[in-house]
Amino acid sequence: PAGFSHATVAPGACATCHNGSTAKGKTSTHVATTASCDACHRTTAWLPATFSHTGVAPGTCATCHNGANARGKSANHVTTTASCDSCHRTTAWLPATFSHAGVAPGTCATCHNGATAKGKTATHIVTTASCDTCHRTTAWVPASFSHAGIAAGTCATCHNGTSATGKTATHVVTSAPCDTCHRTTAWIPATFSHASVAPGTCGTCHNGAQATGKTSSHIPTTSACDACHRTTAWSPATMNHAVETTSLCKSCHNGSFLSEGTTGALAKPTNHIPEAQLLNGGAMDCKACHAGTASWTAARTNHNGSAGGGSGWCKACHASGTPYLGNMEKKSLTHQKKTPAAIDCSESGCHRPLGNRGSPYNSW
Repeated sequence: PAGFSHATVAPGACATCHNGSTAKGKTSTHVATTASCDACHRTTAWLPATFSHTGVAPGTCATCHNGANARGKSANHVTTTASCDSCHRTTAWLPATFSHAGVAPGTCATCHNGATAKGKTATHIVTTASCDTCHRTTAWVPASFSHAGIAAGTCATCHNGTSATGKTATHVVTSAPCDTCHRTTAWIPATFSHASVAPGTCGTCHNGAQATGKTSSHIPTTSACDACHRTTAWSPATMNHAVETTSLCKSCHNGSFLSEGTTGALAKPTNHIPEAQLLNGGAMDCKACHAGTASWTAARTNHNGSAGGGSGWCKACHASGTPYLGNMEKKSLTHQKKTPAAIDCSESGCHRPLGNRGSPYNSW
């Protein structure tokens, strides 16, 4: 090939040579224009050419874009009489923005039929409703489906995991229709009706996998959830001591479960009586002294056969000024003069078991 240098050619003078005789000129199918060649073409190559639409009047696109002079509407183009520049831009054909302003409601499928424009997919929800019932002209998604005409209990017709979201693998095991618990406005929150659930079977679902189960800080119990919790809410829970017939009180009331229930499983206060001093006291359970689960203060000390023996067991609680809780009588060891001075209540010679007054551990 020959390489002609256009360096000395004045702008706009292309047709001096490019007249179809001296050099290649406009073809018979060239866009009708009186503009100079170099308005669109470059001296390095005829193609690609860049057409400046600057002087083109709006709405006159089809003067050139008629399929002969320049690319026009394709065979599967949306049926429209609107000018090209209603949707397309002069910088590129695509993307094109279609204005739905003049489209009558309910006529979407005239174009959105899968041929002229994108239509319903193979996995689309089965419906005869018009596209604009759920979709918007600004975008396909998100779509808002109106459940207004859906018969109660028929949710699974679409919500089967194929046509629309269905039950997940971790869903609570149930054969109830979706709308028993879920609402058409949103999946969550869902309200589960426990009306048909048999008492004592909570753990079937509330196992930590299908539904919330016992936490790691839950009090140690084998009782069913509904012994303390209600179906309306987990909290507050009311501790039912009646069902705990074999567990030791101190298995919960040991300071490890202070956040459970409404007040927690209270532990012994720091000024609890030193029951370990009582005979076999270390093995005693709370209920040895505390009479009921309604109140801690309803207590009567179980001295459990303690013999005193000068060890200071009695005076640890019954001496004046001791800090321990309880309604025990407190007096000084010198409240009765005695020689030699008493070293403990039970060693005084007055109070039982080694003295001669009162009944052992019941009255002075």
